[in-house]
Amino acid sequence: MNKSKPLVSIITIVFNGAAYIEDTIKSVLNQTYDKIEYIIIDGGSTDGTLEIIEKYNEHVKWISEKDNGISDAFNKGIRLAKGDLIGIINADDWYEPDAVQNIVSCCENECTVICGDVKLYNSKTAFNLKKSTLKGLNKKMTVWHPGMFVPKSVYDKVGLYDQGYKVLMDYDFVVRCTMAGIKFYFHDGVVASMRYGGISNRLISKSMKEALTIKNGHFGANWKNHFEYVYYNIYFQTIIFIKRIIYR
Repeated sequence: MNKSKPLVSIITIVFNGAAYIEDTIKSVLNQTYDKIEYIIIDGGSTDGTLEIIEKYNEHVKWISEKDNGISDAFNKGIRLAKGDLIGIINADDWYEPDAVQNIVSCCENECTVICGDVKLYNSKTAFNLKKSTLKGLNKKMTVWHPGMFVPKSVYDKVGLYDQGYKVLMDYDFVVRCTMAGIKFYFHDGVVASMRYGGISNRLISKSMKEALTIKNGHFGANWKNHFEYVYYNIYFQTIIFIKRIIYR
């Protein structure tokens, strides 16, 4: 890695994301850091997303074709990436203007994953500040993916995202990194924002099943894993049921 000024690859995956994709694109192109390669992986959008992307042809490398889910789209982007450091920002999310500059300033070596804080928006103005950590990783995903930047060398060592997971592929990847001895550095500052309602929120039951599989596979099956699965499944389904009654 060129420690003084590494090339940073930013990947956005999108499918029918016309509502917000331009905000995401602008947040990448308006970065204060100027050595950025931007790659967009589109899953075959039909809602006007491609027309928006085409407006930025001079600044973006992109492909549009059907894929086999989020993991497949992530992996396509990583394989195309030429940067020393890779960030993934989805089409509902956006970066702070100095996000990449701040992350690059934290680079110590080519085998450290760098994570910044993330704002999770519940409305246009209300948000919760989310800080990544490895504490409690054996119970749930504790790293906020939009704020995570991974050296290409780490993907070379640990492997890409497991296409067997449709929701929590990032959880599995982070666990594999820790088990391979990869170091994590946590930057104290906001680098990205995301809108509440991503796929892990929409597919609660699927998400929890995958979490159980990941925990059992990496940390060993035990009664606590199954108890948490049953408990949180009932908890979240109850909340969803109540909200449907209130807002119907």
